[in-house]
Amino acid sequence: MLMVHGIYHFGPKRIAFRNDYCLSCAQPRRSLQISMFDVGHIFWIPLLPLGFHKRWYCSVCNKRPHVHPGTRRGFKWAGLVVLFVLALAGWAVHPSADDRYLVWALRVAAPAGAILTLIHLLRTPRDLSLQKQLGEVPPARDTLCPFCGTALLILSNSPSYCPTCGVQRLGV
Repeated sequence: MLMVHGIYHFGPKRIAFRNDYCLSCAQPRRSLQISMFDVGHIFWIPLLPLGFHKRWYCSVCNKRPHVHPGTRRGFKWAGLVVLFVLALAGWAVHPSADDRYLVWALRVAAPAGAILTLIHLLRTPRDLSLQKQLGEVPPARDTLCPFCGTALLILSNSPSYCPTCGVQRLGV
């Protein structure tokens, strides 16, 4: 049975900004912290209040900046191992008349997939660590609010903030 479900985000509000490194863009970008009230829905009917949450979003691509956009390298190596085991299993069994086409497909497709996956893994560069990328991003030094243009109040003990819209300037 098909069940449509998901999360609604009510009342999104910008509360902070910072210079950040976006893994989706693979570039240093400005990130915005958004506060919102989340509600789980089933068949578009809001049923389960999940509470207030704060999330960081890239200002260019609107994705979470620290979430890896593709399949991680460890999962690719695990897929290579699974394909290798399937290739060995295809040659270890003796096919009966009913499943000989399936076994032969396994005998041909699994090694081919393993070889292509290995070539892909050896050709693609390793991902740089997020901590190293964040270390190269300079902190935000804005004196004007990027959203309303008002001068930020710069205090010594707390983060700078905009008196008009209440947005804070934070570090990474």
